[in-house]
Amino acid sequence: MFHPTFRQLKYLVSVSKNLHFGKAAKECFVSQSTLSSGIQELEKLLNIKLIERTKRTVFLTPLGKEIAKKAEYINIEVNDLLDLAKSAQDSMYGETRLGVIPTIAPYLLPELMPKIRKKYKFLDIKLVEDQTANILNMLYSGSLDLILIAKPYKTENLNVELIKKDFFHVALPGNSPLLKKAKKKSLNNNDISASNMLLLDEGHCLRDHALKACNKEAKQKIDAFKATSLLTLVQMVASNAGITLLPDLVINSDFFKKTKIKILDYENNQNFREISLCWRVSSPRAKDFIEFSNFLRSNV
Repeated sequence: MFHPTFRQLKYLVSVSKNLHFGKAAKECFVSQSTLSSGIQELEKLLNIKLIERTKRTVFLTPLGKEIAKKAEYINIEVNDLLDLAKSAQDSMYGETRLGVIPTIAPYLLPELMPKIRKKYKFLDIKLVEDQTANILNMLYSGSLDLILIAKPYKTENLNVELIKKDFFHVALPGNSPLLKKAKKKSLNNNDISASNMLLLDEGHCLRDHALKACNKEAKQKIDAFKATSLLTLVQMVASNAGITLLPDLVINSDFFKKTKIKILDYENNQNFREISLCWRVSSPRAKDFIEFSNFLRSNV
């Protein structure tokens, strides 16, 4: 009797989590047609229907859900087996799947990736960019080896290494009345409480970080407009639609240097998010990942 392949089970687990073939294919680093073929082969091998798919929805059959749950455990165990083998090789060797959130990836990776390639010549990094909750689920399920996120955020059963404290600043349009307060060393919540505060949409952890930094008065002036990306948020501030809070990582990036937005310190640099590298406690590559954390810390 032929047995399911690890790749086929991996495809099933990814579809069960995402309920979307396109997202699952991206997570598995394959084309959508390759993933669909793998699922079809698995269904033919097991002689059962695992997934029902229409033009609008994807969902698992009851038996498909049970098999996907068992496949997830197999996925984690096989990935740990592969990691154990990699841990016996040179540091940070072979394929390593790294998840990064959207408010970090475009502002950090362009400068960081060349340094990683130079340092770790035998490392093959596969990158996934997604929101925090999604890449955390992918890490727990074994689909990712490492994630780079911004805390505070719940990270149970994970090793967490702080890479950088990312301090918040006030971003303002060039004609903002708040610029008259620029002689002050730092703007505070009382200074910004009368201005429209623009934030990212729900689901972005940077929104949550900014909300925690603001006092009650500032929160009451949050604009109903919610940006879907930092690019949109910055463009709205530049067009005099309001102000926002941005971290060091963004305002020091090449992307931001091309804008005409003004930056002032905020709350005497008391508010920050923690850029952290996380991996499963069960991973046998802890020694390599700690070394990698030290490398990131000295290069971010």
